[in-house]
Amino acid sequence: MITKVPKFKFITLLLALITLMIISISPVMADSSDALADSQYPKAMNDNQNTGQSQYVGPQNNSTKWNYTTGDSNSQIRYAPSIGPDGTIYLATRFNNGTNYLANLYALNPDGTKKWNYTIFDGILNENCYSYFTGSPAIAQDGTIYINGGFHDNTRTYGFLYALNPYGTFKWKYILNEGVTVYPTGFPAVGTDGTIYFSSSYYDGGWHAKLNALNPDGTKKWEYSVSQGQYGHDLPSPAIAPDGTIYFVYNYSDYSTSSARLCALDQNGGIKWIYQFNVHVKSHPAVASDGTIYLASGDNGELYAINPNGTLKWIYTAVIGDNCQFLTAPSISKDGTIYVGGIFSDGNGYPGMLYAINPDGTLKWSFTTPHNVGTEAIIGADGTIYFGDGGAVGTFYALNPDGTIKWSLEVEPTTSAALASNGNLYFGVIMGQTFYLYAIQGPESNPNTPVNAASTTRYSRNTIGMQETGIPLSGIVLSILMVLGGFITTRKQK
Repeated sequence: MITKVPKFKFITLLLALITLMIISISPVMADSSDALADSQYPKAMNDNQNTGQSQYVGPQNNSTKWNYTTGDSNSQIRYAPSIGPDGTIYLATRFNNGTNYLANLYALNPDGTKKWNYTIFDGILNENCYSYFTGSPAIAQDGTIYINGGFHDNTRTYGFLYALNPYGTFKWKYILNEGVTVYPTGFPAVGTDGTIYFSSSYYDGGWHAKLNALNPDGTKKWEYSVSQGQYGHDLPSPAIAPDGTIYFVYNYSDYSTSSARLCALDQNGGIKWIYQFNVHVKSHPAVASDGTIYLASGDNGELYAINPNGTLKWIYTAVIGDNCQFLTAPSISKDGTIYVGGIFSDGNGYPGMLYAINPDGTLKWSFTTPHNVGTEAIIGADGTIYFGDGGAVGTFYALNPDGTIKWSLEVEPTTSAALASNGNLYFGVIMGQTFYLYAIQGPESNPNTPVNAASTTRYSRNTIGMQETGIPLSGIVLSILMVLGGFITTRKQK
């Protein structure tokens, strides 16, 4: 016997199924309100994997759109800019107010005008004391700006992580208070759940290296600390792999040999594995889409590829000239090519070199520059490689994926670049004694769309980008439930 389903029950069931379908496919369900911003260029090297790979096509020529200088006395721009979800450019600087060096974070509009600036006044009451930032800011999905810094007050060195609101006001500050000398280092990473990861060290008779994990409200979640030798304070920035593994590098010395450790930690701070290098490693790790971890040694011009299980995959050794040293961290393109820059001796001087290495550890090509390549390369969506060399003079380059020059600009770069969704490219330069933020004009016919931004991975696992247009999911669900409730009430009244 077949039982007929009442009409109102069938409609109720149908509406419930529609609601569940909308919930399951809607992009706004990605839980990333406090994660790294999924748009523009939210941190140095663009993503938590530190690839330097952008989802946008950048400038096709060297046309300068604008340049900005802070006007502060002896102001310095040494760290790459970051770009927020609304296109705001965040720039960490240091300046002299006549008696002290202070840290200043600028927020610039996309047209190069100042939006606001936030000055770190820690230590200002003590003469000859100073504040500083240690790297570029990281921008969370909700617009919160995280940046590492510190100050010295003639008795000790303090370290902190600042959290600022997107409109330039104080949110919270986490103070590192171990030891008499404390240093945060590099730039932070922000996980899917909003956890902020950053490296630091402190001295209390011996050096301790540490990876800090903070909750989005500024409270400590966990820390991983080691105490090994004299150089625990030499710490690159952390990276987060697509599977959520956090990679942390520290160097140490027993006064006879120098070495380094790559630590793989889970999201609770537990050790998964440790890989030991017999060289000094100053570069932060870069993680490819297949999980391979790349690091460059500044001691002997070696590029290391480590498998996700902590075993050695291969080593590439640069053999051009004498005294070859890698000065940058690796960058990784969509096709897996690894780019790393440095300096070598050719018998007449010390020119620079950008190396392009295949994913199997073989040389793809190399590009020689008159001066050392000391700023990391970033890669546009069309494969263009942007980087600079610099000394007393310098050049900023855009190379095609085959290593030929697309364009160049005779300036002395002081930072790596950041690429905006409109195709504009931003990087720091010095001209004479003055530092500027340069903006290079993006393509006239802008191929970049919001779809590109929504399809990229910013977090420690694959997520869907936030919905930016259309009716919000909460409104859709609420409307359906209201109609459904009214319908059922009407049926009951009948």
